[in-house]
Amino acid sequence: MSANFVSNPNSPQNFLSGIGFQFQLQKLPNVAFFCQSVNVPGMNLATAMQATRFNTIPQPGDEINFDDLQIRFLVDEKLNNYTSLHNWIRGLGHPGSGQDRETYLTGEDYDEMSYSDGSLFILDSNFKHKFEVKFKDLFPVSIGGLSFDSGYTDTEYFSADAVFKYTIYDIIDLSKSSLVAAENETVTIANNVSGSLSSGTDLILTYTSSNARFLVIDNGVGTVPLDNGTKTIPYATVKAAAPGGSITYTITATGFDGTTSTASTTISVPENIMPTSADRTCIAIIDENMGSQSHAGMEAKWATFRGNWPNRTFWLLQPNQGTYSDTISTLHCPPTFLEETDSSTIDL
Repeated sequence: MSANFVSNPNSPQNFLSGIGFQFQLQKLPNVAFFCQSVNVPGMNLATAMQATRFNTIPQPGDEINFDDLQIRFLVDEKLNNYTSLHNWIRGLGHPGSGQDRETYLTGEDYDEMSYSDGSLFILDSNFKHKFEVKFKDLFPVSIGGLSFDSGYTDTEYFSADAVFKYTIYDIIDLSKSSLVAAENETVTIANNVSGSLSSGTDLILTYTSSNARFLVIDNGVGTVPLDNGTKTIPYATVKAAAPGGSITYTITATGFDGTTSTASTTISVPENIMPTSADRTCIAIIDENMGSQSHAGMEAKWATFRGNWPNRTFWLLQPNQGTYSDTISTLHCPPTFLEETDSSTIDL
């Protein structure tokens, strides 16, 4: 009897492709791992041998040994993906000193600094996420070297191998998972700034999320806890990232099916929050001869100047010579400037 695969309900209509995959690391969400190859690790169940008078009989044990996770990725020109793994291993091993952990690792506590969850997404024939192989507590144990050679006759792009250990992994059918049946991931973000960030004031980002597997804020903030929370960013950090301008923080929520949603908030960081703004003394020497100047023109210039440096102290020096009388009517300066002065310091 000939085989009839079409009518056989157990016959696959499409076969798994070896090129349909994506790899993500929660600890390094901003690093693109241009994976060329990755494996679903094998596993081995330990066995116990039961002795009998005739023969030993294997019995299933209660311990599973997982093979290593191995990836091969293209190295980007800025070495972002390579150095991120290098620093991770360097911080874990801390060969220089105990300070290496604080220098090379990021995170709020030991677990966040040392481990990371990761996901290998397997794509179907339409290149949609079909399965997720979710790894728990990944950490790298080796990374391959980079061999430069001036004898190359053609452009050679570097690839590197990395090996990870982990606690356990699960294979999730995303088309059947009850987690995927939930609504799509959502995320919002806001800040505590009204107008412009004031000098010395820390920035507080407030975010909410739902149905997300993990959350990441860019501009060096990194991974943040799920659901709702706040993240405080020191004033000096914000100032360094956006001197005299503005900065936008974007939060990215990655869902259980690998899709992402984002939200952003922009903070104005004007020049007037830069240091030394308040402790500078500015001296202006004016001429009583109005000439081509007008009070309206000087007033507009003064408003702009005061808006840029609201905390500075200004001193007005009026030349006292010639035939002009020392009266307020001949003091040609912006009226708003005079309104800011202390009457006890005006000497006419």
